[in-house]
Amino acid sequence: MMIRERLAAIELDVRNRIDQDQRSLEAVRAVREWMEQVDHEVEEVPLQDRDRLSRLLVSLKGGELNEEERLLIERIIIK
Repeated sequence: MMIRERLAAIELDVRNRIDQDQRSLEAVRAVREWMEQVDHEVEEVPLQDRDRLSRLLVSLKGGELNEEERLLIERIIIK
């Protein structure tokens, strides 16, 4: 493989990772914004129950979660 081909492959890989990281960052920002709607003094956010947290976020979003938002839930859950 020539150097140009290798560099092109590396560039494509880096671009893909940047795109994925950008989508992940957008999911974090969205979930943070939705959590601002919750009165944490009154309502407990379920950090150990994936299903309850998913339902809460779906309710706050007003629609189904996308793949990045679902992956974020996995990172949030305390095991």
